[in-house]
Amino acid sequence: MRIATLMMFCSLALSAQTISVAQLNLWDDEPGKSLAQLWGEAAQNPKSAEARVNVSYALLSQNRLQQAEWTARESLKLDPANAQAQLILGWTLAREYRYTAEALDCLRHAAGAYPVARLAAADVLAHQGSPGEARAELRAYLASGARDYLRAAENWMKLLAGN
Repeated sequence: MRIATLMMFCSLALSAQTISVAQLNLWDDEPGKSLAQLWGEAAQNPKSAEARVNVSYALLSQNRLQQAEWTARESLKLDPANAQAQLILGWTLAREYRYTAEALDCLRHAAGAYPVARLAAADVLAHQGSPGEARAELRAYLASGARDYLRAAENWMKLLAGN
């Protein structure tokens, strides 16, 4: 049974590690800004959660996970309801293989604004050993109308159906 479960996890075609952060489309303005420019904007606006979110996203896209986590947490201190910061923190925790209740909570809070968060939540749940709840997140993603990862979500749903 353990080997079958391990094989299921190994064969999952979709997880927080395989969805490119470049495809999250979190940027509202200029995605071409350098990290130094983004840090400068954050320093000029120390109470701006949005400025910290931009830095956090840039760090995540560079795979600088600990720094991305820290800046996402800073954003949430400034604005606890910020969906982008919730998404980035949850995504970063999953990228760090920290499939925790905190990661799941962040992703579920972000899912209203970012349906792709449901896919990462399903990944967290699958790693927590809750395939039924993971399927529920996948169903919610499919029902959201999002199309970016439709085929992958459908395939993942089939893989999880056996558990």
